[in-house]
Amino acid sequence: MIKRILSVFSDIFIVPEEKIILKEIYLNKTEHYKEELDKLYLDSVFVCLEYDENLKKLLKSYKYDYNKKLNKSLSEYLKNYWGIFLEEVKEKDIFVCWIPLNLINHLKRWYNQTYLLAEIFAKWSWLKFIKPLYKTRYTKSQSKLSRDERLKNIIWAFHIKRWFKDNLASKTIILVDDVISSGSTSNEVAKILKQNWAEKVIWLFLASGH
Repeated sequence: MIKRILSVFSDIFIVPEEKIILKEIYLNKTEHYKEELDKLYLDSVFVCLEYDENLKKLLKSYKYDYNKKLNKSLSEYLKNYWGIFLEEVKEKDIFVCWIPLNLINHLKRWYNQTYLLAEIFAKWSWLKFIKPLYKTRYTKSQSKLSRDERLKNIIWAFHIKRWFKDNLASKTIILVDDVISSGSTSNEVAKILKQNWAEKVIWLFLASGH
């Protein structure tokens, strides 16, 4: 909590935004996750950066220390990669969203860094930012589980809000996130969106844990 308070004061009173030098890779990893997962609900998986120690430290600060100064810097990489979607769909058919936290985790962290990434990406891209998902139960950290445990851990953890059940048809959903590892959480969310008539689900990640 003290780190978060200091970070808020830092945002207000100090601070030139920190200079970030990260390795840009901009990869389409869809085929990789087709092999990793038994059934891929994601239509495309795109990754912007190499997941090195520098990025790992930045994301830790962003995720747990309320370091909102990183919003703009990290979102720039997402912005640089987004033009590829325009080749496939019309802008009016694209929604942007993120993976919500369970209420307990949200209270523990105070904020959701992927929400901030998705929100600023949508704003810069002139796309509609929506909040169609909610997480109904607490789940263990995926990073500490085996592949099979990860799949069981998140099954039916996410649901669509009632209003959106009839409003995703023929839409492309760009889901913005920080890091993809096994892809099990991402794929579960994509499954829920497809069951509610989303036409395409495209994942845009800062980095891949692989």
